[in-house]
Amino acid sequence: MTTYRVEFGPEWPVPPITVDFTDRGAAITTVTEHAIPHLRPILAEKGRPELADCFFRTDRELTEGSFMWINLAEGISALFCPARLTTEQAEEAGQ
Repeated sequence: MTTYRVEFGPEWPVPPITVDFTDRGAAITTVTEHAIPHLRPILAEKGRPELADCFFRTDRELTEGSFMWINLAEGISALFCPARLTTEQAEEAGQ
């Protein structure tokens, strides 16, 4: 099992979540479903409610991530709500 703690940027009111990334697709879905209810009101307040139709993406090393919105028809995209990923083992070792 590969468990990571996902902590979001300070300007985004999304509580941290701990997720098993053994199945990366399932983990991405879990993080997205966790965050969208928190992101939706902020995105609406910023005048960008369409960005709530997004997904979570990570770097290859699973050290950072963010949400990504893509409009293929118009050829535009946006990255927002950065996140830091740390393994549970690394977090425990630092304590």
